Amino acid sequence: MKSIFPSQSRPNVRFAEVHLQHRQDGFILVVVLAAVLALSALLFGFNQTARISLAKTESFHRTEQARNAAWGGLQVALAVVRDANSPGSDRWAGQPPTSRITLPVGDANCAVTITPENGLLNVNRLQVPDDRLARRRIDQFLRLIDLVNRRHRDLPPIGYGVVPALIDWVDDDDEVTILDFVQRDNTGAENDYYQTCTPPYACRNGPLDAVDELLYVKGMTLENLARLRPFLTCVGDGQIDLNAAPRMILESLSEQIDPALAEMILRQRELRPFTTLAQLRSIPGMTDGICRDIQGLVTLTPAQRFYRITSHGRFGEHKCTIEALLQRNPQARTVDIVQYRE
Repeated sequence: MKSIFPSQSRPNVRFAEVHLQHRQDGFILVVVLAAVLALSALLFGFNQTARISLAKTESFHRTEQARNAAWGGLQVALAVVRDANSPGSDRWAGQPPTSRITLPVGDANCAVTITPENGLLNVNRLQVPDDRLARRRIDQFLRLIDLVNRRHRDLPPIGYGVVPALIDWVDDDDEVTILDFVQRDNTGAENDYYQTCTPPYACRNGPLDAVDELLYVKGMTLENLARLRPFLTCVGDGQIDLNAAPRMILESLSEQIDPALAEMILRQRELRPFTTLAQLRSIPGMTDGICRDIQGLVTLTPAQRFYRITSHGRFGEHKCTIEALLQRNPQARTVDIVQYRE
């Protein structure tokens, strides 16, 4: 007999189909959400990468602006040095030996310092050509150390041993220098000493190319070099240009030149640069003994003229510093860049 009631299996099948459809829809939704999240992460990563790249590009641009400003300052310095004290020009006449120039370069700015190297003590000239000690220049270096130590009484003193160690660093032999006219700290150092350093390195046995190389010399530290560096050079014939020497160098020329006399020399040359050494005799306090002391150590007409240039470029918070050593040829009115770094 046929049942008059509908089959009970049909609703169950329909429910299963609906449930399966819901599960499929939910799975698709999850997949879509996962795809959206993945795409969002990719877009976020791309955005971050783009931002970083843009920031790097902007930083590079600003750094280049600062570099261009420093380079512009160097070009100004080249022009100033080329025209300095040329025939018919009174540029720098009566100016301090170190000149500072500040000027805008586009949206950036630069500060340039020009220092005549001929007014400084040449660390490569503590010996004469036949390897004998240049006693008067060594004495001057020792006096300079005393003057620097007095100026910085709050710091550990610079020892005299730096001088014989420097002589050994520059000379071409392996014989340790002993300054018998110095009572203490008077012994240099040759290759045997530097081979015991950590790490070991060889003694140069040749002239320095840059004052910063003094850091390799026994007894020299960063602090000592920072105090001595403004008064030292590696170029020139060793004679000091009296019209360019800073106060400390003037005082180091003779034990008889005190701060008051050095100040009077500075004031006199600011009014009119010296053209003959005989003009020194008109300065109150100057004696024949002092003139004899400095004779042979100083000059008014350097055979070669060198200038140290430091140009600081700045654009916002971005900075660039260029250092260069220039050599001027007065006859040809040309200027060569001997050393360059940034």
